[in-house]
Amino acid sequence: MNIAKDKWMKYKGTSGRAVLTLCGVYGVAYLFSLQPVNRIYYSVLNVLLAVGIYSMLQQTEQNLRKIEEKRDRKRRIYYVAVISFLFALSMVMGYQLQNLGMTDCGVRGKGMILIRALCLSVAAFPFANLLLDGIDRLSARGEATMSGRYWKSGIVFAVTAVVIFLCLIPVWLAYYPIIMSYDFHRQVNEAYKGLEWFYPLQPIAHTWLIRLFLQIGTAIGSYEAGMACMAVFQMVLYALVMGYATSMIWRMTAKKWPVVVTTLFLALFPYNTVLVVCTTKDTLFTILFTLFFLLFLERNYFSNGKKKILMNILLVAEGCLMMQFRNNAVYAVAVFMLLLLILRPKKEKLGILILGICLVLGETGMRNVIQTAIGTRLEAPKIEAYSVPIQQFARVAYYHGEELEAQDPELAALLEKYVPRDHWDAYYAPLADTIKGAVNASAYTENSRQFLRDWLRVGKRYPNEFLDAFLELTRGYWFWDDFSWAENLGYGTDTRYGVLFTYTSSEIEGYGSIEHRSKFPALEKVLEKIVSGNCFNEWPVLSVIFHGSLYSWSLFFLMVLCLYRRKYWCFQMSLLPFLYFGTMLLGPVVQVRYLFPIMVMLPVLAAFFSSDRMKSQSNENREQKVVFLGRKIYNKAIG
Repeated sequence: MNIAKDKWMKYKGTSGRAVLTLCGVYGVAYLFSLQPVNRIYYSVLNVLLAVGIYSMLQQTEQNLRKIEEKRDRKRRIYYVAVISFLFALSMVMGYQLQNLGMTDCGVRGKGMILIRALCLSVAAFPFANLLLDGIDRLSARGEATMSGRYWKSGIVFAVTAVVIFLCLIPVWLAYYPIIMSYDFHRQVNEAYKGLEWFYPLQPIAHTWLIRLFLQIGTAIGSYEAGMACMAVFQMVLYALVMGYATSMIWRMTAKKWPVVVTTLFLALFPYNTVLVVCTTKDTLFTILFTLFFLLFLERNYFSNGKKKILMNILLVAEGCLMMQFRNNAVYAVAVFMLLLLILRPKKEKLGILILGICLVLGETGMRNVIQTAIGTRLEAPKIEAYSVPIQQFARVAYYHGEELEAQDPELAALLEKYVPRDHWDAYYAPLADTIKGAVNASAYTENSRQFLRDWLRVGKRYPNEFLDAFLELTRGYWFWDDFSWAENLGYGTDTRYGVLFTYTSSEIEGYGSIEHRSKFPALEKVLEKIVSGNCFNEWPVLSVIFHGSLYSWSLFFLMVLCLYRRKYWCFQMSLLPFLYFGTMLLGPVVQVRYLFPIMVMLPVLAAFFSSDRMKSQSNENREQKVVFLGRKIYNKAIG
């Protein structure tokens, strides 16, 4: 009887794997079928693919059986299945958008997307399981103790800060005096003309900083020297904050290799080094946002007594300053505070209060003080927050405008209210700025209820276009094989457009231009091939680290791991960068400069995730203090 049962179970397992293998082959083959020259249906490769998937599924099954606790095994399967499905779903939708221009339409089309994603997730399942299995194995080894090593954090800070700064110097010389791109052309004219010309489309604090270094350049003898000083200023701040980050990684892990790898990444990775010597506001915001995150960690897990009071003061001051460089920080901190209020209302009372003070003083108080001191009461245009609806209306007008004019003139007139008729053909999927400047801003901002009714009306009629418009605008954040994020304005070393913009736009009315004079042209040529020519796309395997989606997926995967390993304190801290990422999904375009804060914070989050003993040690310190205080009160009471 037992022999018959064993044979039946073996047959059942084999047939089940065979069915899953066919599903996996179909999912992978579907992706290849979207490529016109790479079809693998009914080919020898199809058979080889089936053998590979079957073998991996068999190996995965054996791996899962090694988990003795049935509850833990189910937990592993659940998390692996979720990760695999979400990744597969992103690949199916991403390839459809990239090769077909849209996702499958209608209920049937969306149903087929889910089915194909489920099939593809079968092929992705063994790889996701390997990742979680590796995390479990590393966690089983235990953590290194931190006793006796804490004093070295000061040395780690000093050494890594100096190394990072020295590595930035050649890049600075290559782009001397500084990379004057993105919104610099507007800000430099406002800075040159005077405070009364400042317009809050860009952060006033950042425009004032540009003006300060222009004045320093005037005192030195040239605006080029002033801009060079601004680059050095940013390099010093970046080196100090990132040195602080590496020293914290040392304190959390007590291991050398994470510090070395993080330092090399921060000091040599082209995206980081080029952005540090760029005038975009995102550079200083990244530095300040990372410092805010580090101070919050320091306050919660490394501070007690007077040091904690000092951390509270620093958090408020630094948080107020950070909020002057990007409005995204305001929204991220506000939602982070609300989540703490819901999740940990008792344990994070003071932390919640500090975040609230930051919001009040930073968003309202400090901003009003700056505007009053400068003498302007202008407000930033609210249309900047409507990039996604603008693209949704524009996509409907682009694909259905002519038929609506013939069949439904009323709805066509409604579309024209939000997107001018002469711009219906100007819709460009990965970039909202091509249309945003031409729309009637008052239609979006003056009557929010009417706008919402109109938006729902058009969305109900064309739900697929609304969904695709959002997916196209954010594709670079979630689709690994996307290229639009690095080519949305073109690319090439001649135009200096690409994954980063390094063109010089420094024409000042009534003065001329600030000249770019490279002191290290050989290095500039190499870097330009990467950040303007996008040559990394030709590099096998290594090209993955240059795709922005790697960093957004890494953040998501880390948060899932926090839940999987029940490290809820780490999940709580990862909410802050994740909420900032959420604000980027409503932005006008995908650019790597927006991901810069997440890129530099990920090593710290990874170290925090791996440091179990830091949490337990923090709890032990608190318990010891409570016990000591109780004994002290008891001794005084009995005389």
